[in-house]
Amino acid sequence: MEENEDKQKEKTRKEGVIGYMARNSIAVNLLMLVLLAGGIFTMFKIQKEVFPEFQLDFVEVSVAYPGASPAEVEQGILQPVEEAVRGVQGIKEVVSEAQEGSGQVTIELVAGTERMKAFQDIDQAINRIRTFPDDIEQPEVALQSRQRDVIQIGLYGKVDVWTMRQLGERLRTILLSDPTITQVELGNVPEYETRIEITSKNLQKYNLTLGQVADIIQQSSSDVPAGAVQTQSGEILLRMQERKQFAEEFGNIPIISSESGANVRLKDIAEVTDGFEEIGFYGQFNQQNYVELRIFRIGDQSPLEIEEAALAIVENFQLPPGVKYRTDSNRASDYRERLSLLTENGVLAIVIVLIILTLFLEYRLAFWVMLGMTVSFIGGMMLLPLLGISINMISMFGFLVVLGIVVDDAIVVGENVYEYRQKGMSAMEAAIAGTKDVSFPVIFSIVTTIIAFVPLLFMPGETGKFWQPLPAVVIVILAVSLLEALFILPSH
Repeated sequence: MEENEDKQKEKTRKEGVIGYMARNSIAVNLLMLVLLAGGIFTMFKIQKEVFPEFQLDFVEVSVAYPGASPAEVEQGILQPVEEAVRGVQGIKEVVSEAQEGSGQVTIELVAGTERMKAFQDIDQAINRIRTFPDDIEQPEVALQSRQRDVIQIGLYGKVDVWTMRQLGERLRTILLSDPTITQVELGNVPEYETRIEITSKNLQKYNLTLGQVADIIQQSSSDVPAGAVQTQSGEILLRMQERKQFAEEFGNIPIISSESGANVRLKDIAEVTDGFEEIGFYGQFNQQNYVELRIFRIGDQSPLEIEEAALAIVENFQLPPGVKYRTDSNRASDYRERLSLLTENGVLAIVIVLIILTLFLEYRLAFWVMLGMTVSFIGGMMLLPLLGISINMISMFGFLVVLGIVVDDAIVVGENVYEYRQKGMSAMEAAIAGTKDVSFPVIFSIVTTIIAFVPLLFMPGETGKFWQPLPAVVIVILAVSLLEALFILPSH
């Protein structure tokens, strides 16, 4: 009796973990159920986006300086900012841009730098500057982020630019009223501009100069802080909002006021008209005026839901005669096509494996190899959120890459088990012996493939962050497929 027990223990020791799992069908089925249930649940909850989301290593400092020339912006804003951030650790490069009325400084951080700490250090450095001109507005310091556009919709037709822009703004307002859509930008149309044309004759008539008129207009059309009022509930900040927007408002600005109450307004000495800035070109499609609306996704919004909501609104939007709409770019459609390609290839691969293994081996073995592929992909899906990986164009490309690899280990194990059964072994003995016989080649095959993809996880810069989901998906799916081939497949 003891001799039989010793032989059984020795046999169990030789069979190892593979033998234990093959003989313990409850543990195997429970493991498979966890992988399938967890993966299916994750499929509905995992973040879905067109391209992977990652943080940019840039900090932007923007300062408005109304009425200042680019040279004044450079001297009064850009140089003090550059000097202030010079001592902040983790800065790789500083690029400044001066333009009429504002300046912007883009600060690139060294890869691996703690973004929030660098942001706070830069913000504090900007707040310590005491040499800014008095006329500037509050500096804005922000971490740069990527815009994630989903779909671009264009309106075009034989109407004037003014009408086309109004149509675009009206459609933009309706789009933003939908709770699914949170960011829409108008493009390919010039900004509104009010033109003020004064003849030298009128200036001489009222003894004025262009500089005096410009100063009056600027003072009469600006938003300025007006102090604060202390109340029992706290401090209330006051601001005088006098900014003008249209020609009629500018035209009523008093230029000369007399004691008798007779005022000379801007429209009395100048021609004030609404128009557009002269940018040299307008958006056109087929020689017709054109306006573009770019719709973006924010946070964890689904591109497919945004696309559906946007197209439904546009289709019901009342356009005047002669105006039509078109879809210029649809990232959601690209996402859907890639998802469809992945699904079709996955199903095709499973069917081909089932047919070939059934023809050359046996149906039962073919079925479990096919199910093993399914478990590998669905089970791997469960682990992706733990690594911060979403379903996007890059991660789906990773699924396509690993699709042709993941089936190899299961086929190798299955074919070897079949060979042992042909030699007369029982199903259990053949499963254990066949799996142990090829376990090391299968392990080394998977591990070497994983090692080949590991360096891609550590690519530096934005390129590395962009492509990181590809090796992550390949490594996770291969690891789960190895687990399935060695510990789940033999039991079945």
